[in-house]
Amino acid sequence: MSLNHITIIGGGACGISAFIELFLQFRIAGLHQQVSITIIEENQEVGKGLAFGTKQPGHILNTQADLMGIHYTEPQHFSEWLIENAESVEDEVVDNQGRNEAFTTRRLYGDYLKAQFDHYFELAQKEGMQVEIIHASALEVEKTRDGFTVHLSGEKTHSCHYLILAPGTPVANNYPDLENKKNYFPSPWPSSLIIENVPKTANVGVLGSSLSAIDALMTLADNGHEGKITFYSLDGLLPRVQPENPEPYECKFLTLKNLHQIQRSKLRNPKVKELFRLFMQEAEDYAGKKIDWKATERVGKPASELLKQDIRIAQEGGDALIVIPYALRYTSSEMWKNLDESERIRFKKWLGGYWGINRHCMPLVNAERINRLFDNQQLKIIPELKEVTHDPEKGFVLTYGDGQTTTEEFLINATGPASSVKMMKSELMAALAESGLVEPEPVGGIKIHAQTMQIVKDSKPYPNFYALGHITNGTLLDVNAVWFNVKTIGNLCQHLTSQIFEKAS
Repeated sequence: MSLNHITIIGGGACGISAFIELFLQFRIAGLHQQVSITIIEENQEVGKGLAFGTKQPGHILNTQADLMGIHYTEPQHFSEWLIENAESVEDEVVDNQGRNEAFTTRRLYGDYLKAQFDHYFELAQKEGMQVEIIHASALEVEKTRDGFTVHLSGEKTHSCHYLILAPGTPVANNYPDLENKKNYFPSPWPSSLIIENVPKTANVGVLGSSLSAIDALMTLADNGHEGKITFYSLDGLLPRVQPENPEPYECKFLTLKNLHQIQRSKLRNPKVKELFRLFMQEAEDYAGKKIDWKATERVGKPASELLKQDIRIAQEGGDALIVIPYALRYTSSEMWKNLDESERIRFKKWLGGYWGINRHCMPLVNAERINRLFDNQQLKIIPELKEVTHDPEKGFVLTYGDGQTTTEEFLINATGPASSVKMMKSELMAALAESGLVEPEPVGGIKIHAQTMQIVKDSKPYPNFYALGHITNGTLLDVNAVWFNVKTIGNLCQHLTSQIFEKAS
């Protein structure tokens, strides 16, 4: 084993970004030949996981290009890459906001990730750094005296001194009784399974109505699906629609300053109700009038009518309920850290659904396609889903509302990524939790140190053990934003390299 061997589990956006930043920091410090980096990635192409390996044109990033760069402090790098490669990527850009703010296909972003990784992997080799890729699944981690041993598929093992978990977005295992049932798809990914196994004339049920459900819908629509498609979800809410050419907005009331004033005046952390009061004050100031808050409730209203309204609002630049959450993108995680655990749980219960649909909106181009599917009566949404079972003769039986039932022959689970560890369909995460190497965070994900990204065990940072991305959702909240994950990667790399720098000095 090398003097300082670093292993990254996961070759997606977070794993690639961490690899590049670590290489740069070590190379600039002249310590790159004293370190080796290994990436463990189960797919044959780094950067081309389930979501970014898709070939479907309707699978569009839900964030504009100038926030998707994977280089630390360079969020615009992806949009700059698009401009540099304009001739070869033109058909992949869904440009409803202008070149720098354009939305692109997921498959194009996968090409970008792979291009960045290939360049820096080759550069690291030329500079004399020991780097390698192991194409295998990480199944279990064992703590050793010198570091860690990772147990891999194929009954292989790999040892290292420093370990970074970057396994990507975990698929939910919320319907285990449906696993292995004929015509059940546990995830919208890979989309090829849906395309190859669902007849175009078949009626299809989709569990969920969020961005993952929209991805499943676009898979079907892109391939000329003719049958009826029904979304089944708890609240029946679609994501709202991202505004065209939104004006920059800076919050005046819901600010870190005002939250700190609560802390120093009341000697406690803010309550969710206090945050919501500040939000209401912010929204009414933005709107320039009092808001009928009861009228903003969306549960129970027809999704098709709400979508038409949202398209119009997006075309007009957005409303307070969208503009303010987007304006908070750079401070929401810090605000989240200022809440006690009980208040975080309360926030998710009271406001989580509305935060999600307003903070993580769909691009206008997808909204317009969905609107046409509603108009053609090919798509409908059924809320208040209660239960899903399988009947060998009837197929999938879905119970909703006051006990009404319906059946579907084909069913796609698109409820979105798992938040809690116990719901993650991951052999690695299950093994880590069972062994006690990671501790579940009650709000979601695993316990980590928010500044260094070290995994926390027994209330203390675990030496040389780090985590990135969605598995840190309970502590950091905004972990599905690439720019935010890249920021945390910068913090992680600075901490990890400082440990090695101290050993070298």
